[in-house]
Amino acid sequence: MGLTKEKPGRSRWQIGPRWAELCVVSVVTIATGFFTGRVSENRSQADGPQPAETVTVQATETVTAAPEPTGSSGTPGSTPTTEDPRPEDSSSERPARVYLADLDAVEYRGSYDRDPVVMLGDSYPRSIKLGCDTSGDDSVTYSTSGYKRLEATLGLPTDVDNAIGSVAELKVLGASGEQIGKAVEFRSSDTADLSVDISGQDQIMIVCALLKSGDPDRVSTRGGLGDAVLTS
Repeated sequence: MGLTKEKPGRSRWQIGPRWAELCVVSVVTIATGFFTGRVSENRSQADGPQPAETVTVQATETVTAAPEPTGSSGTPGSTPTTEDPRPEDSSSERPARVYLADLDAVEYRGSYDRDPVVMLGDSYPRSIKLGCDTSGDDSVTYSTSGYKRLEATLGLPTDVDNAIGSVAELKVLGASGEQIGKAVEFRSSDTADLSVDISGQDQIMIVCALLKSGDPDRVSTRGGLGDAVLTS
């Protein structure tokens, strides 16, 4: 039997040399993997959490209207009642009647005290004593704004030096130095009433002078303004 060597048969799928087939297979495999990965990636992105939707909210401001001013009757729209901007008269704060003994003097010269006095046996508990000398320099000044009259009983107290036989005179001056009313004389043997209109005077000065000394060697004594009072 003769042996005939047969050539191996060619596969029907074989389209070229073996190495070419391997190259084609490799390219196909790489391409398949690439497209498969892209599809998986796109699917993962589609299945994954989506970004939150942005919602725009428009804020609306609520404005509350202020209530309309009310007048004294409380009716809306009426003219509001306002306080008088003018300052109150300071004189309205003063008492209608005040004793000089209860006031502080603005200034004084010479002898001056706020003491009770006794004159001709009568006691005047709210009084002042004022020096009276021949020079007429003793004086006391008070603020009298809002008051209209000064009243007092004048005399020489029994407990002062050089009272017996002495004669004194008291006068009242305004803020500019002008004399208000008449000067009033008084002595140890008698008293005198003082009543002076001081309307419109912000300050008054009370001055006492010794007209006649009971003791020739003395040039001064002290007069009393018994219960001297300012009235409005």
